Amino acid sequence: MVDPTPHPNVGNHLDVVHDVRDQSNASGPPSASGRDGTPGNPRPFLGIQFRCCQTYGRIYRNDQRTAYRGGCPKCGARMEIPIGSGGTNKRFFSAG
Repeated sequence: MVDPTPHPNVGNHLDVVHDVRDQSNASGPPSASGRDGTPGNPRPFLGIQFRCCQTYGRIYRNDQRTAYRGGCPKCGARMEIPIGSGGTNKRFFSAG
């Protein structure tokens, strides 16, 4: 169920930081995956702990493979994380 209460972060962009507690999943850079959404090869995503609403969500890679895009599942605050050389292989972040 979606909370109908207006939230102050609706429409705002979020700052993203590494979640330093997760050091276990270093399987390669986010852009290293193969085809998207096939059995045995799931669609690439980043896990985000949204501090704005104290909730977890996923953001998925765009079709052009240039960025991960999505938003807070509760308030809808949007975010985009570009993919590029010199990036990180971390898969989980905190934002808000």
